[in-house]
Amino acid sequence: MSITEDNIIQRPLEDVLPEAFLGYSKHVILQRAVPDVRDGLKPVHRRILFSMDEIGMHPDKPYSKSARLVGDCMGKYHPHGDSSIYESAVRMAQPWATRYPMVDGQGNFGSIDGDNAAAMRYTEMKMTHLSHLMTQDIEKNTVLFKANYDQRLKEPVVLPSPFPNLLVNGGSGIAVGMMSNMPPHNLREVVTSVILQIDNPRITIDELMEKVSGPDFPTGGLIIGTEGIVNAYKTGRGKVTMRGKAMIEQGLNGKSLIVITEIPYQVNKSTLAAKIETLADLGKIEGISEVRDESDREGIRLVVECRKEADPLIVLRLLYKHTQMEDTFGIINLVITAEGTPKVLGLKEINAAFIKHRRIVVTKRTEFDLEKARLKAHILEGLVIAINNLDEVIAIIRASKTPSIARAALITRFELSEIQAQAILDMRLQNLTNFELEGILKEHAEVLKHIAELESILANVNKVYDIIKKELKDISDKYGDERRTLILPEEMRDQLDLSSFEEPENHIEVMLTANGFIKRMPLQTKKNKGSALICAFKDGDTLTERITCTDKDILYFFTHTGKFYSIKARIIPEARNKDKGGPLTNLFPLPMGEKVVSTLSIKDVPEGLFFIFITKDGQVMRSAASDFVNARSSEAMGLKEGDAVVKVFLGDSQGELFLVSHQGQSIRYLEAEINPMGRKSRGVKGMALGSEDRLVDAILLSNSKENPLGDLVTVTERGFVKRTSFEEYKPQARAGKGIAISKVDPVGTGFVVGVTHGNDGDIFHVIQDSGTVTQIEMKNVKAEPRAKAGAQWIPVLLNDYTIRII
Repeated sequence: MSITEDNIIQRPLEDVLPEAFLGYSKHVILQRAVPDVRDGLKPVHRRILFSMDEIGMHPDKPYSKSARLVGDCMGKYHPHGDSSIYESAVRMAQPWATRYPMVDGQGNFGSIDGDNAAAMRYTEMKMTHLSHLMTQDIEKNTVLFKANYDQRLKEPVVLPSPFPNLLVNGGSGIAVGMMSNMPPHNLREVVTSVILQIDNPRITIDELMEKVSGPDFPTGGLIIGTEGIVNAYKTGRGKVTMRGKAMIEQGLNGKSLIVITEIPYQVNKSTLAAKIETLADLGKIEGISEVRDESDREGIRLVVECRKEADPLIVLRLLYKHTQMEDTFGIINLVITAEGTPKVLGLKEINAAFIKHRRIVVTKRTEFDLEKARLKAHILEGLVIAINNLDEVIAIIRASKTPSIARAALITRFELSEIQAQAILDMRLQNLTNFELEGILKEHAEVLKHIAELESILANVNKVYDIIKKELKDISDKYGDERRTLILPEEMRDQLDLSSFEEPENHIEVMLTANGFIKRMPLQTKKNKGSALICAFKDGDTLTERITCTDKDILYFFTHTGKFYSIKARIIPEARNKDKGGPLTNLFPLPMGEKVVSTLSIKDVPEGLFFIFITKDGQVMRSAASDFVNARSSEAMGLKEGDAVVKVFLGDSQGELFLVSHQGQSIRYLEAEINPMGRKSRGVKGMALGSEDRLVDAILLSNSKENPLGDLVTVTERGFVKRTSFEEYKPQARAGKGIAISKVDPVGTGFVVGVTHGNDGDIFHVIQDSGTVTQIEMKNVKAEPRAKAGAQWIPVLLNDYTIRII
């Protein structure tokens, strides 16, 4: 069909453009770029979560291909292209971009360095627990639905959202002539403020800020000053100064290190590192010798190494001045209100809008449940009538030619509704017994009670608010976490070295088993509480190491082949008391057959600390601990063929070594008698051994008021335990044969398997080959002379010898 001149309307551009532009801008503002004040979601995010819920991508289900979600969401609700859907879903899965992720992703979802996510055909995803809560009760008519883009389906106008997602996760978007830029907040703080405002609708912003101290970014960092926060909470607009978190550390060769552990929100880490290098090369920031990225899966560690003559505080000040180590976040709380208009709101108004939304959702949910309960009570009443008049009901049904005739007859005879009559016809024969009648009557009473509760909720708005508060508190308790972003007052703007603002240490126990499983637990508050339970496991595995340290320590693992590996204590999997934890091989590449013989914890490595190695053939080596920091290879000590490391200690040159052999010889001498050597050395002779003898254990003795020496405890293969004073073991020169530690009889007592030392309040454990553990209190062991054999504390049957003492 051709277009004629009669079908063309000529209009001036200045008339058409405003009309078209206004329609376009309204669509972008309402349907693209600005979040809704009630659920905090833009349309694309809402459609993603609704689609995930519809196709069953729930947290308790396996992961599904990302392409499946994108296709479903684009075909049903969001026709604007697959890239916009996938990119939005990816951002919802990135923990550095979203404070509380709404998507649980599996695969390559990009990085804080700006790396792109893998294509959607390669990645998988599902809902997180929090995003699943966003759609909770949506099937109960709690929110309005509207037609989708092609009028075939319905999509929600807003999600039920039982927690204030708008403040919790924030969001940003650029519309036509408008911009929204809302920072994320801490879930616990926001929930507390909402509950306070429910209890006191006239609460002031200052009172709310006692609970919501400010934005809480997923990347942590710092906020300097509170003026911008106050303005944003009062007017909906404000500027916040963000800073990265940096600390001054002492490096090797007298150089200072500026260690950046947290960066400002939405700053690209690799871009930041490249900027620092460029400024250093151009001479705009003097004093930098190297920039290296030592980040790992546990967190950011961007190291700026300063020259020896440079003042690290001056360098850090320049980094804040010239790079994105200091950045500004402009808060604009532009949202779409429940009435469908864009508006800039303050904190109190945002809370009020969420509270109103939840009141409507809970009320509608209660009305839905009430209607359902009333229908169930109505049906149960009909069933009770039928069972009470069973013979007549059966006669009516048998006399009727069709079900419709039977239904009509029942309605007429017993004054039933059509629903009741149909329920009677659908009732199974087993429900006609007296026992089932009692069950129906009981269920009817429970339903009536439930109806009364629901009616009381609808009759009293305070009960609705109580439900809202309880649900908020439950979510906060279950999914809330500690604040990540530290807010400093304006007067602390010049506080550059933040070592004093480090998060508090948590004291932990790290436990390693013979089969190579490791775990960490919070340090027991009561001494020795549950100590016997953690030493034995159902499969016969036993505990070999039990170290007390903090989650900020570095753990060094030394193996019998002379290798070592180091990891951060906080990456060790946390487990319960009776669990073994995770495989050690998940933390570092431990070759098959290689056994860890000692585990040591270090926080800092100052000058004067040494690792002391003891081998089976009596060799000893002392090497500076600093040689093992950032070592490129795993070799710790060179060993002769057939030799093996037995024990490794951390010494300060002030202690004494106490070596014990299999056949019961011992020697005690000063740690300082071993001259320091480089890593990979073979060491020197520590104890002269007989041709059939070998070293089995050693102790590093350090006597002080805080850690008294106590007495020596000896354990033999056949379970003989003996306590002896260290006064009987006088110090000797290194490399001697030593003296007898006990009266050892290969048949009667068995050879020595291990030693320890302690005082009356201590407890130790003796482990047998079968995995059996015997707990012994030090105070119960009788003190005896060195020449005695001790008493048999552990009955050894057949070949179930004792193998270890810890």
